Amino acid sequence: MNNIAIFGYGIVGKGVRDVIDENYDEFCVKKVFDLPSKRDVLGNLLETDMDKIFADKEIDTIVECMGGDELPHEIICKALKAKKNVVSSNKETLSRHMKEYLDLANDNHVILAFEASVGGGIPLIYPITIQNEFDEIYTINGILNATCNFVLSKMQKEDMSLEDAILLAQKNGFAEKDPSADLKGLDMVRKGNVIATIVCGKELKNDEIPHFGIEKVSKDIINFIKDMGRELRFVVNITFLTKKVSLVVLPIAITPKNPLIHVEYDNNGVLIEDKHNGPITLLGKGAGRYPTASAIMQDLVRIQKGIAFPYEKVGPYQKIVPNLTGSFLCFKDDKFITELVSPTQDELLKYDFICRIEK
Repeated sequence: MNNIAIFGYGIVGKGVRDVIDENYDEFCVKKVFDLPSKRDVLGNLLETDMDKIFADKEIDTIVECMGGDELPHEIICKALKAKKNVVSSNKETLSRHMKEYLDLANDNHVILAFEASVGGGIPLIYPITIQNEFDEIYTINGILNATCNFVLSKMQKEDMSLEDAILLAQKNGFAEKDPSADLKGLDMVRKGNVIATIVCGKELKNDEIPHFGIEKVSKDIINFIKDMGRELRFVVNITFLTKKVSLVVLPIAITPKNPLIHVEYDNNGVLIEDKHNGPITLLGKGAGRYPTASAIMQDLVRIQKGIAFPYEKVGPYQKIVPNLTGSFLCFKDDKFITELVSPTQDELLKYDFICRIEK
């Protein structure tokens, strides 16, 4: 029996408990950490003192799905120091403190796992990790934000305005009340950092990752790109060069030949190019209670069966060198202004909306 404690009883935390209660006799949710207001829902399962959970010798694994950074950082550090495995869906805190967390996990001989932090329900982190052990990964292009992908699909497939598409995404549970972190690309900055860190094995900084969002996209821009025979996708582009890492979050006008053309609405998709086994395309649900809970369960099952990947410590800080080669469409006030070739980041920031043109 693997006894777990869930930290955060929101959409994801409840999904994990539901899946375990319905399907897995090997696991037992022993405690749930949340606010006292959840007592009516959780009864004796609720624990509001985290230190009591860390002191409980019967609890093997902590599932952290709270979001944010300050409190999750404290929770994950204390859990690892208490020699408990940690499974986290929290891309924000992982992207900021991956080196610290993996140092603690290795020093205390426990597992830190984070399949659910990137890609929703797609098995992504584990396959990339294993592939990276024997292969050389060149590029990863990922549609990794269900909010933005849903919005762009509604605009391109159903002629919906940006505002109406966002409202519908919120109604369907695909977007937060304040979706700005998604629309500006900050969410994919964090997810891209997590992926790139496990591939290059170096500490990377979120604030060095250029991100050009879709908060100013309009029907006129969508139609301009459509007339070119392309569709718009919001992508994190990661390129691994010799002793360099490029990571950029930006819209791309892709051609119908690109496998990511089939990634629509609340789905995510990743295209991997490597030396021996590519291209690899991974597709699946990018958001929601059960897709994310499924990814957490993947980690829990691997820990329970003793086959979870023990990540090595992350190496010293490495500066990100953004690759902005190629042609870019640049718009201001919904109007096409110019096409720039291999521009600087500062040049691109002068415009309301930019996108790279896939050749």
